[in-house]
Formats: sequence, structure tokens, C-alpha cells
Amino acid sequence: MLKRVGLIATAASVAALAVVASAIARPATVAAASALSCKKGVSIGMLAPITGPAGSIGSDQLHWAQFYATQWNKNKKHVKLKIVQGDTQLDPAKASTVAQSFASNGSIAGVIGPAGSDEVQATAPILRKAGLAFASGSATRVSLTNGSQKGYFFRDVPNDGVQGPTAGNYMFSALGVKSGDSVMVVDDQESYSTGLADIVGQNLTGKGVKVDRESISQKATDFSSLVAKVTSATKVVYLPFQLASEAQLFAQQLKAQGKTAIVFGSDGTFDSSKFNVNGSYISFFAPDVTTIKADASIVAAFQKQFPGATSPFGAPNYVLAQMYAAAITTSCKDNKITRAELRKNFAKVSLKSTILGTPIRFTANGDLAGAKFHIFKIVNGKYETVQ
Repeated sequence: MLKRVGLIATAASVAALAVVASAIARPATVAAASALSCKKGVSIGMLAPITGPAGSIGSDQLHWAQFYATQWNKNKKHVKLKIVQGDTQLDPAKASTVAQSFASNGSIAGVIGPAGSDEVQATAPILRKAGLAFASGSATRVSLTNGSQKGYFFRDVPNDGVQGPTAGNYMFSALGVKSGDSVMVVDDQESYSTGLADIVGQNLTGKGVKVDRESISQKATDFSSLVAKVTSATKVVYLPFQLASEAQLFAQQLKAQGKTAIVFGSDGTFDSSKFNVNGSYISFFAPDVTTIKADASIVAAFQKQFPGATSPFGAPNYVLAQMYAAAITTSCKDNKITRAELRKNFAKVSLKSTILGTPIRFTANGDLAGAKFHIFKIVNGKYETVQ
């Protein structure tokens, strides 16, 4: 009897609290809606894996966005740009939680990120419902720009539909793969990996290559069973992994067994501190801005503000911050701004030149117009651009 009464009392209390919370939430929502201010500055949320297994990537992405904001804000005539960071740890569940906090934060006008394709898919309903534009500098799954998020989701990097053929064609043109040869394609059971693996596999099959399609957990550390399947006829092992450390382990175990197949990673494996087996290759959605002469002064200024190495994962987010600044400037011409207005103006931004070495504009569905992938080779532990 006590339990039942206690439950009823608890339920009544919860109901009462819910009514109070609802009553409080309604005016708070109205207040939040009016929190955007051109005069006080406009905030852009940043969804990135700042800590966790991909922390080196996410922190670089955050730093490049913050760096652009710092440079932009030096001009007192500009509407002040603020970057609000949200750590996702490359986890869709965590990304959704942070996205919800951004959605309910009335001072946030738009979002940079999320970084991963799975995260984009998880957060899209939340961000779209809140009327927020969200733009990724690293999510490459093809379906993300199939039109379902038109006007809300954008990216300034090419999708996997470009990467797959780029990797397959390079294997033929530069790595000695011919019709009748064998290539092993291994995914890490994450949707980014499986989707890209399928595209590359189809591309190679269309060229007459015998594709050994394999799959292994992203948490695996022993690849001996897969390495054992690599024969003298296997020219390349393609690893569209999300973690560079996994590609490193695979490549090391391949060499330990005396296998000569070339390891070819994707953008998720681009981290010279974690994947540095000589002779390996990587396809990546952005150039290394540290090798572009025109970017020398910008890179120097960035490294002064954020000492240490940088990777191609960061610079696309600098460009996204730049695009938001342009859209904010347009939106604030009348000293007023809304999320809907910013979305509309962000979609129209076209930059004739960028630190990525190419102009940037979006297609109708939010993809990067004229996109291409780059190829890097690992030489003495360093990444050298070969295409």
C-alpha cells in the first residue's frame, strides 16, 4: 500500500513539475527566439569530436574555425562572430545531445558540423526542426545530400561518390592494378566505411578486378585472419577506416607476414601520428594547406595562435566559418537576423578563392560544386601529395 501511495504521490509530483516546467519553457522559448543580435554578435555552434579517439581531428577542426573568427573579429566594423564548441567524441548519441542544446540556445544562429556522417544523420532531425543550417567539413556519405535535407545541410568537401572512383582510378593509373588482378576491400562495419567500400568495390569490379570484399569490427586489433587471405595476386588492400590507428595495425601486420600488397586508406585514416607505414596511400577530401604557397602567411598565423601540427581536416572548417561570416554580413544589413534568413543567405555564398586552393559554392542540394579528392603517399612517415 505504501509503495502504491508513494508511486501515486511521485507521479503527481512529476506531473506537477512537468506543468511548471512547461509553463516556464514556453516564455523561455520566446525569449530564446529573440536572443539573436547583430549588434551583440552572432554565435555559430561547432559540433566536433574535440576529445576521444578522433580528438586530434576534432580539435584541429575547432581551432581552424576559431582562428577564422579571431581574424574576422579584428575588424571592428564586422558583426562579431562567436564559435560555441560542442564535443561529440564522434558518437552519434553524444552529437544528438549537443545538437539539442544548440537547438534550444537562442543565441546560436547556425552550426558547423557534425564531423562524421553517422552524426549528421543522427542530428539532422533535431537541427532541422530548430531551423538551423548545419554544414560539415568532413562528412562524406553520398546520401546526406540526396535532397532530404535541402536548404539545411551543406558541406564544403566532396562526397564518397567522388572519392570511390578517384581511389579506383588511381589504383589503375599509378599502382599497377590491371583487369584480372585482385584487390581486397575491408570495411570497419560503420556506415561511412561500408558505403565507401561498396562504391570502391563496384568501381573496381567494373574494371575487371577481382574484389575480395571483407569486413571487420572497428575495435579489432588482430587482423591476422584477413592478412592471411592476402595473396601474391592481391595488389592493393583498401581500408576505408574511420580510425587511423586501425589502418596502422593492419599495415604493420601485413608487413609482418611478408605480404607486399599496397595499403590504401581513406580520409578517416589521415593522421600521420597514427598511420605512417611507408609506401601506403590515402585519399582525402581536402588539400594539405601547409603545402600551398599562397597560404603560407595564413598557416603561419594559425600556428602562432595554435602551436603544433595541423591536418587537412581543419582547413575546410575555416572556410565554413568564412562562409557563415559572409552570410551573417548579408543577413545583418538591416541589423536583424533570424535562423531562417541565415540559412537562405548561407546557401547562396560563393567564394571565388579559398585557402583550399579552389572556389567554393554549393549545389542546390548542399553539395560542393566541382569537388575532387586528393591522393597522398606516405614517405618516411610524412604525407606527400601525389595527385
